Amino acid sequence: MKHLFSCLLFSSIAIFCIFAYSSSAEEPHEILSARMVIDGNPDEDLDQKATVFELLQVRSGGGIGPYKVYLCYDAENFYFACEAEDDFVSCKDDIERDFMDSDYIRFYICVGDDFKGRQTLNGKNDWAIVFTPTDTEDNWMPMVRECPYNGPGHGSMEGDDITPNRASGETNDGWYLEAAIPFSLFDVTYEELSEGIFGIYFIAGDSDKAGVRTGEISLEGVGAGSYWESPDYWQESRFGALLLVDSLSKISTTWGKIKER
Repeated sequence: MKHLFSCLLFSSIAIFCIFAYSSSAEEPHEILSARMVIDGNPDEDLDQKATVFELLQVRSGGGIGPYKVYLCYDAENFYFACEAEDDFVSCKDDIERDFMDSDYIRFYICVGDDFKGRQTLNGKNDWAIVFTPTDTEDNWMPMVRECPYNGPGHGSMEGDDITPNRASGETNDGWYLEAAIPFSLFDVTYEELSEGIFGIYFIAGDSDKAGVRTGEISLEGVGAGSYWESPDYWQESRFGALLLVDSLSKISTTWGKIKER
C-alpha cells in the first residue's frame, strides 16, 4: 500500500511539474493589426490598437526612462512608435554608427526564425533600425539609420531609403516618434512573415546636455553575448489576425490559413 501511495504521489508531482512548466512557458508576442497616423502625435487609441512593450531593464547609467514602444502592422508595413520620458532632448551625434551619443530608440528585428542560438548579428535576416527623435539642428524630424554592428549589414541605409514616412514631436514630459517601415525594406512580404515566428528587441539610449550618452535601457530579456548585438536576446513574435479596412471604412478580418467550410 505504501509503495502504491508513493507511486501515485510521484506521478501526481510529475504531472503537476509538467503542467506548471507548460503553462509558464512564454508564448510569442502577438503583434496586433492596425494602422498609425504618422504625424508625430500619438493616436488616441494607441494603447488599445498596438502591441505595447515597456523597456524596463537598465543596461547602463540610471535615471532613464520609462520608455514605451508600440508595434502594429498592416498588409504592407510595420508601424513602430516610441514614447519616452526625457527632461532634455539631445540629438547632436550623427557620427556614430548607432547615434550612440544622441537620444535614440533601436528596433531590432530578424524576419526569419533563425534568430536564436547566435552571438552576433550575422544573418541576412538581421536588422537594427535606429531612430532619434530630432535631427542635429533640434528639428522634430527623426534621423534613422540601419546599423550593421558585426553582421553583414544591408548597405548601411539611412534616412528616406529606410522610410520617408516618419515623424516626431515633443510631449509634456519628453518625446514621441513613429514610423511606417515597409516589409519591402526587409525583402519580405506580409504573407511570408505571417507563416511563422520572427524575433524582435528594443534598446533606448539617453544623452543629456554634455552630448554624451548617460544611460541605456532595453526590453527585458535573457541571452548570451553582448546584449546590443546578440540575436539571442530577441523575443519570439508573430502576427495576429490581419484587419482590413474597405472603402466604406468597415473593418473586416482575414484569419490567415483558416479555410471557409
